[in-house]
Amino acid sequence: MEESRLINMEQGLQLQKDFDLDLFMETSAKSGLNTEELFIQAAKLLFRDYNKYKKNKKKMGEKLQKEVVNVNPKKGKCC
Repeated sequence: MEESRLINMEQGLQLQKDFDLDLFMETSAKSGLNTEELFIQAAKLLFRDYNKYKKNKKKMGEKLQKEVVNVNPKKGKCC
């Protein structure tokens, strides 16, 4: 069914580049081509991004704690 493709491999790779996507993979629901592998790769990317998020969130929390500790209320203009 090559003639019924909506996007060929080159177009798919270009879209991946244009939209800065982490993953592009040809799949076929009919034949099962790469369907399981796509889910595995997507799960790995989600796990990687979640770990980056957690790490950044922790760093931001530590930075915020340092800023709060360094605030001296007696130097402020309030009461």
